[in-house]
Amino acid sequence: MRDQHIPKLAPRAGERGAELVEFALVFPLFLLLMIGVIEFGRAYNIYQNVIHATREGVRAASADCLTGGNCTPGAYSKLTPAEIRAKVRAQLGAINISVPDSNIIIDNATNLVVGGFKTDPAAGGSTFNRNIAVYNVRVNYNYDFLFLNKVLRLVVPNSSVGSTGVMINATVEMLDEAESPA
Repeated sequence: MRDQHIPKLAPRAGERGAELVEFALVFPLFLLLMIGVIEFGRAYNIYQNVIHATREGVRAASADCLTGGNCTPGAYSKLTPAEIRAKVRAQLGAINISVPDSNIIIDNATNLVVGGFKTDPAAGGSTFNRNIAVYNVRVNYNYDFLFLNKVLRLVVPNSSVGSTGVMINATVEMLDEAESPA
């Protein structure tokens, strides 16, 4: 078979620089998309860290006796709300997040009494009451996007769009069980 040579077409006078114009139109959109992916990934990372810090605070409240805290085994935790806030702030401080005390909300422990059987009731088993304290810790953190807020203000200059960031809320509830004598 004969090698056929396809002649290279010369660009038409009206098409010179078309690739450069297309690149100039597409590149800013691509860059905005990439910055958005990075920003939302960072926001999700901070959300996970805020949840982790909240979980550590409520765990400290409910398991204080198990971790060498200031109460006797079988009793409820005696951590004060200020001590719980300090534990949450210590976790958040490790990743350079500062949250004021007003954004760390600690609901007082709600006491519940649940009854049950220690052994088979048909065999004359004894009953017990289990006192359960429910601890609830909530952390609110206002996350400001680094780049997207500035871009949004450039696009919509006289608007409040992008001025307040995103409120990240984390709420964790944990039980603290103490057995009462039957």
